[in-house]
Amino acid sequence: MQAPRQSIESSVIAIVEDLTQDWGLDAEDIGGSTRLVEHLDFASVDIIQLCVAIEQHYDRKLGFRDLLLVDGSYVHDLSIAQIAEFVASRIEMDDRILR
Repeated sequence: MQAPRQSIESSVIAIVEDLTQDWGLDAEDIGGSTRLVEHLDFASVDIIQLCVAIEQHYDRKLGFRDLLLVDGSYVHDLSIAQIAEFVASRIEMDDRILR
């Protein structure tokens, strides 16, 4: 069963809002184009917490290493839309394997 990409993005936004609720941010400003480091001042530990929270939400390992590490170097920043796209692709891949 495929999870609609918009639904995944909404879930990622909700998880980010939950993780940052005590940071004094305006939750209305968080959307697909929001960048974790540039806009929300995420540190590496925050990104790890986000990845764990997303995996818990979807009750599966998603292999975030493939998103966070490119050519042996960590990516500097990611948008919520990029994360949602990655999650959607992994869920779709898992669903194809299970068929």
